[in-house]
Amino acid sequence: MMSSIHDVCGSVLSHIPGVGSSASPEHGKVLCVGLACLDSIHVVKTFPVEDTDVRCVSVRLQRGGNASNNCTVLSQLGAPCEFLGTLSKKQYLSVVVDDFKAYNICINNCIYYEACDAPMSVVIISQTTGSRTIIHSNKNLPELTLDDFKKLDMSQYSWIHFEGRNVEEVVSMIELVEFWNENHISEHDRGHGLGHKALPISIEIEKPRAEMQDLIPWADVLFIGKDFAEFCGCTNMSETLKKIAQDAKPNATIISAWGEQGAMARGHDGTVVQSPAFCPHKVLDTLGAGDTFCGAAIFGLSRGKSLQDSIILGCQIAGIKVGMDGFAGLDKACNHIMYGSGEL
Repeated sequence: MMSSIHDVCGSVLSHIPGVGSSASPEHGKVLCVGLACLDSIHVVKTFPVEDTDVRCVSVRLQRGGNASNNCTVLSQLGAPCEFLGTLSKKQYLSVVVDDFKAYNICINNCIYYEACDAPMSVVIISQTTGSRTIIHSNKNLPELTLDDFKKLDMSQYSWIHFEGRNVEEVVSMIELVEFWNENHISEHDRGHGLGHKALPISIEIEKPRAEMQDLIPWADVLFIGKDFAEFCGCTNMSETLKKIAQDAKPNATIISAWGEQGAMARGHDGTVVQSPAFCPHKVLDTLGAGDTFCGAAIFGLSRGKSLQDSIILGCQIAGIKVGMDGFAGLDKACNHIMYGSGEL
């Protein structure tokens, strides 16, 4: 089921403090841990036939990567945020770093490597269908390590989000966060759920790989991508929630988003809520739509909104994003929906 963005977008956006405004000092940073890469985006009228020569409509370079994109969305919604990952000094560094700065995303704790190649994706976007085809290269840039993560001052953050990759090290990082949480929560608040946890932990599991299942028991909030869900044998969002709940923490929140089918989520008390997808007048660019949903849902949850409102927000902002090229202006588009004509 799909709804028009302007039908109900403002109804949720307007009830979430800080949407589109500058960061409020009482909110610590949302930390997103994962990959930043460079996307070389080629827009074509129709997807090319193999072994043919076609002219593209446009080409642009854009900072990408799931956790990197999550930060782009969070920042434009008004959340102070930080990206943590490894970066290459060898090539394209200024493009990536300058773009982080343009969106006011902190990268102070990133680890830099001198002699490694930057991860890069060639992306083909079809104007006819809005589809995006991604060819990714990550030749030799090391992943973030536990030792890198140990250098962080946990008191600076209000939420920590992990992109599902580098599984063994990520589990060790989460154990460190859990140890920190145990020492920063009162006895009264223990066992009272996400809202009483010093540092909630969310994980996005997207890649259809067996080792990703090892991350499921570690999250307070799980974002389960369609590709991974189908890899696990699920055929719809409802099956996904039931399947993942078998291995998740007893009080974990599980969120499943399936593009045009919208999103469904299971709360820590077992209650299931759902949101439709929200369609723009025209689909222009679906690259990063899932990252947009994830970032917007984290924003809602981190601001204390209900699970229902948070996944609706995620679907709404993702709908706005696919109706525009890239991420630039996402904040203005949200404000236009809230205070303008309600149409993009």
